[in-house]
Amino acid sequence: MNTTAKGNAFENKVFNHINNELEDNSLGLNPTSCKVFKKKAYYSKDREADIIVDISIEVWLPNADKWSILWVWECKDLSKPLPVDDVEEFKAKLNQIGGVNIKGSFALTSSMQKGALNYAKNHGISVVRFLPDNQVKHIFYHMTPDMIRLNPNEFNKAITTQNFTGVNRFFYSIDGDDLFGDWITLFKSTLKGMDYPITS
Repeated sequence: MNTTAKGNAFENKVFNHINNELEDNSLGLNPTSCKVFKKKAYYSKDREADIIVDISIEVWLPNADKWSILWVWECKDLSKPLPVDDVEEFKAKLNQIGGVNIKGSFALTSSMQKGALNYAKNHGISVVRFLPDNQVKHIFYHMTPDMIRLNPNEFNKAITTQNFTGVNRFFYSIDGDDLFGDWITLFKSTLKGMDYPITS
């Protein structure tokens, strides 16, 4: 599979994850008030041209003529850690799209450099890493509350260490100082932070 096809396959995977959660009413959003897009263009005054983003989620209030929240996703299926330059470039694109209530997120299969993670945290960009199947170890045991609690060291390592192996977990997300082990908690926390009334 060439690089473009590989990237498109990963974008499709992320798009399907988001869309399925939305349609199942798992994200606390009314599916009729949201629109999810792949490769949608948004105008940049600086460029006097459009910026095309990998995935975008628009949340619309009733009878509005523009989205009230725009959540932009950059998807990267790389064989090496994501460099800080890519995060800085993504932040510049978000600034050019502009507007209030715009959120940026990275979806990755690879790790990212520590400097890239720090930059993302300091600029309100969330990060989700999907570990490949061969980097997830499934162990079955009796769960205790301490095992369920999310560990900051584990999540930082999962996102900044290329061959990190997860135990019973393939989804790792960091947004600022917050950790998320699934789509639902990530979405609900982010939308609450943007003052959007979630349904549950």
